[in-house]
Amino acid sequence: MNTLITLASVWVMHQILDWNLELSNFLGFIFGAINSYLMNRIWNFKSHNRKRTEIIRFIIVFLAAYALNFVTLEASVYVLNTAWCKPFTDFISQFMKPGFFANIVANGVYVIASFTLYKKWVFKK
Repeated sequence: MNTLITLASVWVMHQILDWNLELSNFLGFIFGAINSYLMNRIWNFKSHNRKRTEIIRFIIVFLAAYALNFVTLEASVYVLNTAWCKPFTDFISQFMKPGFFANIVANGVYVIASFTLYKKWVFKK
């Protein structure tokens, strides 16, 4: 659900409203993070830990995973703009902006990193 909220938010802001990719990505992740904390605490991990400690840990993991996402996003945009990647970039441009495709790649990295850290550290019993 978090990933869908993030991707839908970025889609609207970047793809439809033509906002800057980095700003759209950041705001999409803020929307997803709010849902993420609530859903992970209540549903995924059924946590009964102290909320204050969990929220601090959640913010630390969110920021670290977002930094990894941002680096992956920028690297993906760079690769998509290289000459050797032009045929692929032209192909995906038929369906979406290459920046949104880069966002999907970066989101995958974020999901793997953040979920692992949420499970092993933030919501650990």
